[in-house]
Amino acid sequence: MNVLEQVRNSPMSRAQVQAVALCLVMNVVDGFDLLVTSFVGPAITREWGLSPSSVGVLLSGGLAGMAIGALFLAPFADRIGRRKITLGSLALASLGMLAAAFTQDLGQLLAARVVTGVAVGTMAASLPVLTSEYSNNKRKGTAVALITTGYGIGAVIAGLSTSVLVGSMGWRSVFVFGAVATAVLFLVGLRFLPESMDYLVAKRPAGALQRFNKILVSMGRQPVDELPAHDTGSRKVALESLFQGGNAVRTVLVWLAFTAAQTAFYFASSWTPTLLLKAGMSNQQGISGGILFSLGGITGAALLGVLVSKVEARKLTAAYFGLAAVMLVLFSLSLGTLAIALVFAVVLGLFLNGTISGINVIVPLIYPAESRATALGMAVAVSRLGAVLAPLFAGYLVQAGWQPSSMYQVFTIPALIGGAAVLLLTRFGRSTPNAVGAPVKAGAVAEA
Repeated sequence: MNVLEQVRNSPMSRAQVQAVALCLVMNVVDGFDLLVTSFVGPAITREWGLSPSSVGVLLSGGLAGMAIGALFLAPFADRIGRRKITLGSLALASLGMLAAAFTQDLGQLLAARVVTGVAVGTMAASLPVLTSEYSNNKRKGTAVALITTGYGIGAVIAGLSTSVLVGSMGWRSVFVFGAVATAVLFLVGLRFLPESMDYLVAKRPAGALQRFNKILVSMGRQPVDELPAHDTGSRKVALESLFQGGNAVRTVLVWLAFTAAQTAFYFASSWTPTLLLKAGMSNQQGISGGILFSLGGITGAALLGVLVSKVEARKLTAAYFGLAAVMLVLFSLSLGTLAIALVFAVVLGLFLNGTISGINVIVPLIYPAESRATALGMAVAVSRLGAVLAPLFAGYLVQAGWQPSSMYQVFTIPALIGGAAVLLLTRFGRSTPNAVGAPVKAGAVAEA
């Protein structure tokens, strides 16, 4: 057993916990930077007189940038290191947020949001990997699930800061706050974020052994004379395996389910504050609805992590999709009553975010070990299409005169499609040997 295997099979050291905690905080800032436009959008619309379709474009800007970052920049983490790509992304996100605060028209703000989205998308693909690599085998799934709650927490902070700052200092102050927070975290990361031990072993850059030993010492371990051997696998083989034999059907169903989940979730998370205003509520009530939706999302991911150890993951996720469709209808019918609408916003966020978490658990169950990481990475990239198009489509519906209640009902369609795709996975999806006949444990997600 080499030293890396010893680390993975031993209790987590303080240094490992610190690395995971830092990844969580970075995900919180990512969530703030990505979703802040959902909360300040109504104020921008009033100041600039934006049409609903223009609002949809603005809300999609960060998500489009996120797709670009995940597809084109995140892979550089395997070449230059997780630490460098993460710190570079934090710097870029801070600059994008600061630029947004000084924009004077939609085009400038959209460009700034795309830049910020690129940074967030790059980190969204690299932070779970870094978290997984710094966690031991026992806590890996819990750690990865924990940092995914960061987006919801960041959204809540975005809503609260909007409530505090916009009234007295204007919407630009919220972007300045985000830029400063991101810059401070960059400095913290520069001091405390370690490089991935797996990266140092796999790529062996200059000074790799010294850096590897420095990390070992921080964990309370003895330095080694040479780096552990690395088993080089072929990503090309893993990618091709997604479309061979029965995996082809599984891959299509996973992509369909994940795209459906992202479509429904990002419609609701992006447009809920604005649509609550359109339904007759005040600006503060709209922001409160968005905050409660995000709190529900945090709860939904945590609850799924508990239930998935007792209920088969595909059946549980299909139930989440079905209940999300029901809640979309109930929420649409409750828009005339503030108290009921706010309660339903929490439950809606719970089930919609839970569908995304559920698919993250399912992928390790239905793919062989050699292609799990590639399968999840490709599914995330493809599903961004739904995340980008949902706010755009919603904007055009508003401009066409659709009422908020009807719009929530329309987005039950992707929720039902996602549920059907997951149910089909119970028929066509295989199970890994350690999962046959047993529920999937939350830790399984870490293998993806």
